[in-house]
Amino acid sequence: MPQPIDVGSILGGRYKVTGRILASAENDIILDGLDQVLNRPVSILVAAVENSPNLTQSAREVATGARVSSVSILDLGVEGNATYLIAARNSPADLLDLVVPTEPLEEVYQEPFFTDTLGTEIFGKARDAAPIKDAYVYEDNSPLTPAHPIPGITTPPPTHADVPTPPPTAAVSGIAGASAAAVPSPAVAPPPVSKVTLWDEDDYGFINEDHQENLDETRRPGRFPAELLDAHDDYTESEDYLDDEDDGNAPRATGRWLTGAIFGVLLIGALIFAVSHITNLFPGPEVQAGPTTTTAPVPTEAQSPAAPPAPAVVAPVIKGLTDITVYNPGAPNYSEAFYPRLKDAIDGNKATYWPTVEFSNAAFADQTDSINLVVELQAESTISSVTINQLAGFGGQFNILTNSKPVLQDATKIGSGSFSSPDFTLTAAPGVTAKYVIINFTELPRLQPYVTYPFGLKITEISIK
Repeated sequence: MPQPIDVGSILGGRYKVTGRILASAENDIILDGLDQVLNRPVSILVAAVENSPNLTQSAREVATGARVSSVSILDLGVEGNATYLIAARNSPADLLDLVVPTEPLEEVYQEPFFTDTLGTEIFGKARDAAPIKDAYVYEDNSPLTPAHPIPGITTPPPTHADVPTPPPTAAVSGIAGASAAAVPSPAVAPPPVSKVTLWDEDDYGFINEDHQENLDETRRPGRFPAELLDAHDDYTESEDYLDDEDDGNAPRATGRWLTGAIFGVLLIGALIFAVSHITNLFPGPEVQAGPTTTTAPVPTEAQSPAAPPAPAVVAPVIKGLTDITVYNPGAPNYSEAFYPRLKDAIDGNKATYWPTVEFSNAAFADQTDSINLVVELQAESTISSVTINQLAGFGGQFNILTNSKPVLQDATKIGSGSFSSPDFTLTAAPGVTAKYVIINFTELPRLQPYVTYPFGLKITEISIK
C-alpha cells in the first residue's frame, strides 16, 4: 500500500493536499489539491504500488496522444514507494481509468515499400513484393531509365547501298553507231516546281511609272491641286448665301443689354441685403443709448452658497464572517457543522476554504431558499469592489447586498453574478457605503469533482476594497 498522505501534505514541493475524495478497492487514492505556484485547484491520483507502472505508462500514452482521455495531465512524480499524478480537476472515474493498462492494439498493416510509380495491380497484376531495381525497357528494347534523357532522333545520311546502280551495258561490235547507242542512264528527277512565282522589279514598272509621273506633276512647286481648286470655286460661289444666313442668326444687341440690366439689379439687391444684416450684427451708438435694464448683481465668492463637503473615504477592514442561512422547518441546520471553518474564507490564504454540505440539485434540494454569508466591517466604509474566490464551482447565482444591520431585510442590492472561473469581482457604483456586506446565494454552482452530490460551495477567500 502507498504511504498515507494526509490533508496538508505537500507533493512535489508545490501541490498541497486539501481534501480526500475516495479510495478504490485496489488502494488507489484520489485527493483534492491546490497548485501553490499557479494558485489553481488540481486533482491528485496516488496509485497503489502494483498499479504504479500502469499509471506511468498511461500518463505517457496520454501525453503523446496514443491514448484518448479527458484528463489533462499536469505533473507526474513519486512519493515514497507510490506514483502520484497531478491533473486538472476531473471526475474520479476518469482518473481511475489511468491505472488500468491499455490493451495492445492490433498490428497495423504496413506497405512493403514506398514507390514513386503506379501500383502494378492497376494493370491486372499483383503488387510486387519489392521495388523494381532494373532499368526500364521501352518498346524499342532500349534499357533506358527515367533518369537518362531519351536520345534525339536523327536521320542518317544516304549510303551507297541506297542509291540504285544502273545495269551493265552490253557492247555491240562491228557497227560504230551501235557502240554509241548505249543503254540510257536512269532518268533524272525534274526539279521541284515552285508553287509561288516571284515578281521581278521590272514587273512593277507598268503600274508605278505612270502613277509616279502623275504624282510628280501634281506636286510640282507652285502648283495647287486641281481637285482642290475646283472645290475652292464652289466654296466661293456659296459665300454670299452663307452671309445671308449669318445676318439672320446673329445675336441681337438688345438681348445683351437686357441680360446685363437684370444682373445689375440682382447684384445691387444682394449688396443691400448684406449691408443691412451686417448693421444688425454691430449695433451703432443709437442702439446703445436706448432704455437700460437692470441686472442682478453677480454674487461674490463670500455670498455664493457653499458646496456640501465630500464624504470621507473609509477603507473597509473585515472584522468577521457569519452564516445566517435559515433552513426550512423540519430540515436540519447543515451549515452548523461548518461554522468553525468560516474563518478560512477571510484569512487571506487561498489554500484554505469554507465549504457547505453537498446538495443533489442547484435549488438546495428544497432544504432552504438561499445560503447567506454576512461580512462585518469594523466601521461603515466605502465599498468599491467585492471579490469572491472559490474552488471547483461553475454556474450558480448570487446577489451582493449592503446593509447597516446583519440581516437581509431592508438590504440594498449592489450587484449580482455567477461563477465562470475561480475568481469573481464586482465593481460597485461610486459612493456606496455600508457596515455589512451580504452575499446571498440563490442557486448553487456545480462542483467538479464531488464526493456524494454535485452541487455546493467551496469559498476560499472573500475580500472587500
